[in-house]
Amino acid sequence: MTTYRLYLETDLNRVFAASLPSIAAAELRVILEHRLGSPDTDVAAVDEGRTSYLRFRFSGDSMTLREHVGALAATAALFVEHSPTMLEPLVLADTLGFGTDLVTIQRYKGKTNERLTRMMLNVARATDSSRAPDDHSLLDPMCGRGTTLNWALLYGLRSTGADLDRHALDEYATFLQQWAQGHRFPHRMQRYKKHHSDSRHFDFTVAADRAALDLKTVPDIRTFHAPADNRSLPTGRHSMIVSDLPYGIQHRARSGSASPTTVGELVANVATRWPSQLRTGGSVVLSWNTRSLSRPELVELLDEVGLTEVATAGFEHQVDRTITRDVIVTRRRAPSSP
Repeated sequence: MTTYRLYLETDLNRVFAASLPSIAAAELRVILEHRLGSPDTDVAAVDEGRTSYLRFRFSGDSMTLREHVGALAATAALFVEHSPTMLEPLVLADTLGFGTDLVTIQRYKGKTNERLTRMMLNVARATDSSRAPDDHSLLDPMCGRGTTLNWALLYGLRSTGADLDRHALDEYATFLQQWAQGHRFPHRMQRYKKHHSDSRHFDFTVAADRAALDLKTVPDIRTFHAPADNRSLPTGRHSMIVSDLPYGIQHRARSGSASPTTVGELVANVATRWPSQLRTGGSVVLSWNTRSLSRPELVELLDEVGLTEVATAGFEHQVDRTITRDVIVTRRRAPSSP
């Protein structure tokens, strides 16, 4: 059994500064259990001067560990701990298809922290048991300006998003096109008028070179201008659903109605669609404000539509005086036999 130290990047975001070690530890536990087959590994968060690290023991293949740890949301460096004063650095491979500027250079009010979004996607990928080789795809039913969809693109996943805010989707499409042009990446951008293709907004496909682009037959990112509870959108079937729910404070939950809804009402409306959009065994990972909807209430709402909670702990953290954010992980269970 080898002892490792995973040093964490310093987070300047005030929301994550204090909570980052516990959130990173929670993420690592999910990866160790669901991707690396080590469910009983103890992960300890350690403060050391101006740095923090996670200390854990792992008996599996070191190369596999490095591949997974390198993709974690807060990884700075990984060491083998031979003794408290003797550390051996391990090289972490960069497996992303494009640079992380795709998710960091956008700045707008209400943007979800990029580190949290990446963590949610990592957890979704780890707990996805749909066994859909060559077709791993993600749906974000409240995608905003696409932070989750951007991470999916970096991981080489196909993604679909829907949002009621047409202006946000317009700006997102413009951003993607400018990003691709700025890096001289071959790409295709197809925008649709509102009355075309069941409210489809745009399709975006990009690759590192022309030959790779020509091999792609479906878009990397597809968005729909529609409320999350729209039942007619041809969004397809996916292996993951990942979304940051409206907090119900500054950002009211949105649906097809003219008046605001509660987050609980939104989930009740939207989640009934998810079994038809998600493969059996597929994962659903949501972040939400626990002050507007309790965890037992959310678990009950999701269980009613066929989603079973996957046990996790350590993701809860305070955003501000009115928002305490947490992350829930569920899977779609097999339909009951008639």
